[in-house]
Amino acid sequence: MLNKNYRDEEKERIDEQLRSIMEMGHIPEEWEEIRLNLDRKLKEALSIGLNEIENLPEEKLMEILANLDLEFSHYEALGDILLGSIELEAEEKQADLAQKTLLIYKTAQEVSRTFSFSLTQKINEARSWIND
Repeated sequence: MLNKNYRDEEKERIDEQLRSIMEMGHIPEEWEEIRLNLDRKLKEALSIGLNEIENLPEEKLMEILANLDLEFSHYEALGDILLGSIELEAEEKQADLAQKTLLIYKTAQEVSRTFSFSLTQKINEARSWIND
């Protein structure tokens, strides 16, 4: 019972922190400051920041996320945060970040086990950053 309560508390903590990150917004003029805050908050929520997400190989990133036992909504929220960050990142980082965002959305789709039109749209948007 204690273990289940701990997991529930941990999922609630991650929910709150990801929601807080999403409320920060992505303002181009303030991106450097927002990026530092985003990196810090991602580390608090998931023990991995934006810099690590960008620099880790895809397989290692997905392994770390899988070990966190995230729910569908957590994967989708992380994907949303990264998708909003792609256009503000340096051009040479955009395709790689988009590829990782795409993998996160696909994992969300697998975890949910249901079809989501909005998730499909997000997958296509992430894919468009790779194909450009």
